[in-house]
Amino acid sequence: MKFFSIIQLTFWESFAKKTFIAFLGISTFTCLLFLFALNLDIIDGVQSNISVFGKDTGGTFGLDEIITSVQGVVAVGLFTVGIFMALFATSSLIPSLQQPGFIDIFISKPVSRLQILAGRYLGAVAIVAFNIFYLILFFWLIMSIKSGIWNWGFIWAGVLIVLTFAVLFTLMTFLGVVSKSGPFSLMITYLILFFTPLLLKRDAIYAMVSSKIYGWIFDGLYHFLPKTSELGNITQLVTRNAPVSSWMPLWSSLLFGLFMFGVSAALFQRKNY
Repeated sequence: MKFFSIIQLTFWESFAKKTFIAFLGISTFTCLLFLFALNLDIIDGVQSNISVFGKDTGGTFGLDEIITSVQGVVAVGLFTVGIFMALFATSSLIPSLQQPGFIDIFISKPVSRLQILAGRYLGAVAIVAFNIFYLILFFWLIMSIKSGIWNWGFIWAGVLIVLTFAVLFTLMTFLGVVSKSGPFSLMITYLILFFTPLLLKRDAIYAMVSSKIYGWIFDGLYHFLPKTSELGNITQLVTRNAPVSSWMPLWSSLLFGLFMFGVSAALFQRKNY
C-alpha cells in the first residue's frame, strides 16, 4: 500500500459512508438555489440591478460592487458554515483509523506510520477542498460569465478557506490520536474555534483579571492558537481585492498546524496497536 493509496482510500471511505455524497448534495443544492434565486440584469455593460427570488434589492449598482459583494457573502458563508460542516463530517476519520482490525491492515503493509497518518490527514483535506472549490468555481464561473468580470480574489478566498480547515483539522488529528473519540475531538475543536475570537478582546479580559500571570496566559494562547476570526477577515478582504494589512494570522496559524501535526505524528508512532 502506497502513500497516495491511503489518500484515495480515505476519499472512497468517505464516499461509502455517504459523507462525501452528503457534502456534494448540499453543495449542489446551494449552487442550484443560487442559480435560480439570483437575477443579474446588466445595462450597457456598466451597471446592473440585482434581485433575489424575484425581489428587487431596490437600487442600481456598479457591476464591480455587485460581484464583489455577492462573492464576499458567499466566501464568508463558506468560511463559517462550510468549515463548521467540514469539521463535523471529518471528525471520525482519525479515530476510525485506529480501530482494531482497521489499523492492522495499514501497519502490516510496507508503509511508515507517518505516511499512514499523513495520508489520512491529506485525504480529509482533499475531500473538503473538492467540495469547497466545487462551490467556489460554480459561483465564480456563473457570475464571471454573466458579468464579464473575473474576480480572481474569490478563487484565492477558496484557498484560504481550505487552509483554515487544514489548520483546524491538525488539532482534530491530535485530539483523535490521543482520545480515539470523534465526538470529543469535534467538541474541543469547536470550543477552540469559538474561543479564539474572544482573545482579540484581551484588553477587556485584562481589566477583569487580578494577576498579570493571567494576562500572559491569554497572550500566549492568542499567539499559539489559530486565529480563525482574523483569517475570516482576510478571506473577505482578498475576495474584495482589498489590501491586507498583515498576513501574520495566516503564517502563525500555519505554524500552529505544523506543530500540532508533528506532535500527532510523534504520538501516533509511539502508540501500541
